[in-house]
Amino acid sequence: MIVFEKVQKDKVPLYLLLLADPEEKSIKEYSDDSVFIAAKNEDTIVGIAVINKIDKQSIEIVNLAVNEKWQNKKIGRKLLEEVILYAKTERYKQVIIRTGNSSISQISLYQKLGFQITNVNKDYYLDKYTHVIYENNIQCRDQVELEYRIYSEEQLEKIIKDYWNTFIEINPQYKDRKYEVWSFGYGNYQANYLLSLVRQNIKSGTSSALELYEENEKIPELNDISIVTYGDGLPGCIIKTVEIKIKKFDEINEFEALLEGEGDFSLKMWRSVHQNFFTKEYLEMGKEFHNKIPVIYEIFEIVYDQNDKCR
Repeated sequence: MIVFEKVQKDKVPLYLLLLADPEEKSIKEYSDDSVFIAAKNEDTIVGIAVINKIDKQSIEIVNLAVNEKWQNKKIGRKLLEEVILYAKTERYKQVIIRTGNSSISQISLYQKLGFQITNVNKDYYLDKYTHVIYENNIQCRDQVELEYRIYSEEQLEKIIKDYWNTFIEINPQYKDRKYEVWSFGYGNYQANYLLSLVRQNIKSGTSSALELYEENEKIPELNDISIVTYGDGLPGCIIKTVEIKIKKFDEINEFEALLEGEGDFSLKMWRSVHQNFFTKEYLEMGKEFHNKIPVIYEIFEIVYDQNDKCR
């Protein structure tokens, strides 16, 4: 089982840091105040994120690396989620990360987590390093800078309110309606991924475990209106629940799995993904998942999508 925790600089193996920064000289320049968040398998560090403080408002990820034997196991993604959580906890307003133009998969991952490209430093790596760097058969020449912005609760409340007001100006019939604000799944990556499926009209169904709603928590109902947000809290679209059912987990059918829009759209995929998801949720509540748990299954439709002008 992989756990994530802060560690001391001298505990991090050099070879791991060199996977992301090819010159030892650069690594030695890391500040004594740098924060090291490690992914650990028992006592072995298999992934690392190194954070430097820029100023009171900003931090930078200066190294992000995963042991080659442990790659493609979502560890890099989870390290980034841990960095974002750290930034929010410490009340920073932005996280910066820089990488090469040839790091195609990394740039894709950062954007899926909510980072946005803010600058490109032309020929940065040609000037910085004495040797030519190739990655994905592309010469690494330019440095791409990305930023993840963190909003305060007050900022998000205003953005959501403005988004809703713009919606009812166009759709006055909803003026007096109450609405919920929520995001899909766990963490930035999952929230952003599932919202992207909704906005592409691939996903029009969702499910939740009935038993895990708290006593005073609202249970989904027919004709509910919801503002669905990205992982950073910004609104993505407004949906309306048009059909709702309560079924046992193993009663979900192929058509309902298809509407959820995930993976290969199969019932087998739905069961695999949701069993993992619900098992985690049940464990957090001190309960045990089984195939007969009651599931609230919703079908919804988009009633408003502002084409991301708020981002």
